[in-house]
Amino acid sequence: MKKSVLKIKTSSIGVWLLLFSLTTVVASCSSDDNEEALGETTDDDSTSDDDNAIDTNSYILVVDTRTDGVFLIDHDGNELFEWDLDGDELGDEAQLLDDGSLLLSLKSSNSSISFGGYGGTFRKINADQSIDWEVSYSSNEHRAHHDVDYLSNGNIIFLVWEKVTADEATEMGFSGNHAIYPEAIVEMNPLTGEIAWEWHAKDHFVQDYDSTKDNYGVVVDNPNKIDVNYNSSQSDGDLMHANGITVDESNDLIYVTVNYYSEVWVIDHSTTTEEAASSSGGNYNLGGDLVYRFGNPETYDNVGEVTLNRVHYPNLLDTNNMLVFSNNKYDGQSAVVEYELNLPYALVAGQDNEPSVVWEFTDTSLYSLTTSSAGRMGNGNTLIGEGTAGTIWEVNESGEVLWKYTNYSELWRTYPVEIGSPALTALGL
Repeated sequence: MKKSVLKIKTSSIGVWLLLFSLTTVVASCSSDDNEEALGETTDDDSTSDDDNAIDTNSYILVVDTRTDGVFLIDHDGNELFEWDLDGDELGDEAQLLDDGSLLLSLKSSNSSISFGGYGGTFRKINADQSIDWEVSYSSNEHRAHHDVDYLSNGNIIFLVWEKVTADEATEMGFSGNHAIYPEAIVEMNPLTGEIAWEWHAKDHFVQDYDSTKDNYGVVVDNPNKIDVNYNSSQSDGDLMHANGITVDESNDLIYVTVNYYSEVWVIDHSTTTEEAASSSGGNYNLGGDLVYRFGNPETYDNVGEVTLNRVHYPNLLDTNNMLVFSNNKYDGQSAVVEYELNLPYALVAGQDNEPSVVWEFTDTSLYSLTTSSAGRMGNGNTLIGEGTAGTIWEVNESGEVLWKYTNYSELWRTYPVEIGSPALTALGL
């Protein structure tokens, strides 16, 4: 396939007007992308303004779910390294670790739970492409899916769908009459398969549907609980469809992007497993109840601005701000949103608990209803992986599109990797 790269640098409205009068290429970064222009490579390195420069000190880790490929590329689209998955299918995530190893989520074959993004098996591939370890968490009762994070203690932590039968769901106050698959989080020692910690959404439900069933209460008065009926019309039982997990080890907090609730959940990881099944214990003394949530206060009947509509990848920055990809923020148009997060967290019933949006990028040609990611690069630019379009964007703080690359078919995520980092050194790059 021909590589197609577009590099764009703009500085003023006047330049835009001049370029528009000379060529239609500029239309490729407006609402009407010019396919012919995207099929060509253009470079403009005439500016010395770092704010208008691509981050040439970074390579890009590309996770292409359509081809089950994981690659490192440069800004010219050259593939510098490709990992051998031995013919296995990605379960979405591929994460480059500091020692040059790759942590993978792969599709298992022993589960009937098969919603989009299913995985079930995890593998760690060493820098020399040998397999360090492989472990599975998959059965007809539960299945790991989408994302995994590698902890400093060597454990992995990942998202899980777990089956709740129709009868069990009814007793929990679910308004439907079918099985449901709420989220769980499992921390595992991958060398032994031992479960070190776990959390289950079903332990933290609230519902105002049936006063004779469990979990009955006033939803707005329980902001730390999860309304089991918020998305009860989801007929396949995949009520929440979480897709991203990030662990802040410094504060012992877990962030989860919950696609069908259009929000980010924050969970206290300082609890024991027993405390995580309750509403007490841990640093916040809330047990496994949500210590914070944001993006869609309608999920708990609360006030505040709705700033997310579908969501992927809770990318916690060094500043403690968070980037997320809002898949359908503008009804057929995606956006990258940066939130200013302030610890310690608190949720107050009936009050606006939403964090401030401090930066946003959108474009009328940016849209992917599934997958996608956003990462902050070393020079302050933002790298965007536009999922179903297979397009990689690099934009600066002012929202100017500096670079677009369209060679891939469907992206899970893209990650900036600094040249000279230990991971690249281990890979010989």
